[in-house]
Amino acid sequence: MRKILISLVTLLCATALHAQQIVVSVPLSSLRAQAPSQQTAAPYRVEGLSSTQRAVGYAQGDSITINGARVGTAGTYPMGAILDASVLERFAGCKVVGIRYAVAQDMGRTRAFLYPVTDEGYIDESSAITKNQKAYAGWNNVFFNGDTSYDIQGNEQLLVGFDYVETDEMVEAGTGALSTYGEAYGTELMIYGNFGSGEGWYQVNNLGCLCVQLIVDVSSLPEKDLDIIYFDSGFRYKKPGEKIEVYAMVQNVGRSDIASYELAYQLDDQPETVLTGGELKENADETFQPVVQLPTDIVAGKHTLSFYTKNADGQTLGGTKNDIETVDFYVYTQTLDRQKVYVEQYTNQNSYLSALVNEAFALAPNVSDIMCMVNVYAPDNLLALPESEYLGDLYAYTWPSFTSNRAYFPGEKHIAYDFNDYIQYGANFVAPIISDIVLEDKYREGFATVELTPTYDADSKQLTIDVSGDLTDEAGAIFGDVAVTLMITEDNVKAAQQVLNPVTNRPKVEAQYVHNHVLRQYVTAPTGDKVTISGNRYTGHFTTTLSDAWKAEDLKLVAIITRFAPTVTDDNVMEMDVVGANDFELSTIISTGISSITPDSSPEGEGSEYFTLNGVRLNAKPSHSGIYLFRQNGKTKKVLVN
Repeated sequence: MRKILISLVTLLCATALHAQQIVVSVPLSSLRAQAPSQQTAAPYRVEGLSSTQRAVGYAQGDSITINGARVGTAGTYPMGAILDASVLERFAGCKVVGIRYAVAQDMGRTRAFLYPVTDEGYIDESSAITKNQKAYAGWNNVFFNGDTSYDIQGNEQLLVGFDYVETDEMVEAGTGALSTYGEAYGTELMIYGNFGSGEGWYQVNNLGCLCVQLIVDVSSLPEKDLDIIYFDSGFRYKKPGEKIEVYAMVQNVGRSDIASYELAYQLDDQPETVLTGGELKENADETFQPVVQLPTDIVAGKHTLSFYTKNADGQTLGGTKNDIETVDFYVYTQTLDRQKVYVEQYTNQNSYLSALVNEAFALAPNVSDIMCMVNVYAPDNLLALPESEYLGDLYAYTWPSFTSNRAYFPGEKHIAYDFNDYIQYGANFVAPIISDIVLEDKYREGFATVELTPTYDADSKQLTIDVSGDLTDEAGAIFGDVAVTLMITEDNVKAAQQVLNPVTNRPKVEAQYVHNHVLRQYVTAPTGDKVTISGNRYTGHFTTTLSDAWKAEDLKLVAIITRFAPTVTDDNVMEMDVVGANDFELSTIISTGISSITPDSSPEGEGSEYFTLNGVRLNAKPSHSGIYLFRQNGKTKKVLVN
């Protein structure tokens, strides 16, 4: 098997961008690292296929958006697209019997290919299917030989494509033979070759999806069938009496048209509400937007809303997982003000885009004081922390990306936000968008506060952390067990980082790049440790030993509160949003090893400063009683202000 990856070095075209010239922009570091821009691919009846065969791909039927794209250099170039589970799932059990592709000019005899791709990103050459056939202008149907076919499992990835032949005559005329459709930002258009970073598959942007499709025998699919292809009910937390605005889409995924059908939705175990639909052609979809009124006396805690198909032309449905969608939401009547927003960035030392996003965060207006930020590095990075790898599997569908309170925003494809397409316009363009996201999450429902009281023993280098805070009366009903995750980060860490050379507009490695918010250690389990709850208060006690390799003045303690779960998977990740967050500048205690509290009898004068226990400097002596940090003449101690 041959691995289908090369080093992650973004290539920027040195020539002017032409509407029909292929522009290699991003070589693939991993097939799984890029998410296709299309959620699903619908089957189409097209010319040359039998009544039980459908064309499946990102292109819509025989549609072509750009006709005549070119590489610019004569040669033979394998071109392909990745079809993943989002495309193949609905065809599980069906057979691929051929490949369709479109070209703008005759190309002579060439090869069409289908390669299964392993989870590790390897082409399975032993299971490859290829067929040589003359390629003519327009759509070409290439059927496999004899009984050759590929059985779709539904959870795999397939690389499907053909060898594109660009002649000297095409180059001279300035018009190629490639055909594309719509828009693409992932692996819907790739080219194989050596374009500056070694031989491998490179992603192509700006041209759309490659006009390539599978020819699938769908005779094993039911004649009448409906799938729910989209379902959204807004934010997870809701109040009694609130109106839930549901947005749902259903699609006819059977082999024939439907004259009428029924859907339904149900709140908890209340009576269902039936919705009716009229004629729905094969492959067509319909949108429903019912409003679900929550009772004013609904109890606080977890509730479930279900949306499901019932029948089509009198035939009962409900046999597949796409026939029902359910969402759990939580009713509340009490909230607590959020102290800070937890921002978790999934960054990459081997991507210049990460450096641009770092710059955007630094420039984001009005949010620097309300963010607890932690940078999680890609697994192959020198700054990566092995215990954090699970976060990449759950959130980082691309690097860089980030989450805000690890919370899902309705309508988004992923929990994490991806600025890779926008950061090309500059950090100043992205910075205000970051601020909008963080500020919106700052004023969302909060259900826990976080108070951090760390002490440090300089001799043993042991850090002791007492965590406490308030919970709403309803927190138990909403979350069950509550967990705290404690992390230590370091600023001003000098290490390699790929950046964009402003002179050449090409990537380069900066050996002494300054990294901030570097995740150094989990004090608790990465998914959090349970806390002790008494009434509306929780407490936790933790210890750890700090490394000599870290600079005390650059360390920060970050704490987040979530529901407790021994493991976090795709099944429960949507429920693991952060409901409280705070941080503490450890430099205020590490330099002196504060371990006791004394009454405040210290004289105020030049050079004296007061800080909160979270390390926030105060402009004057506190007017409210409590425990504070007092620093004078370079010495710091905890004091009790009455």
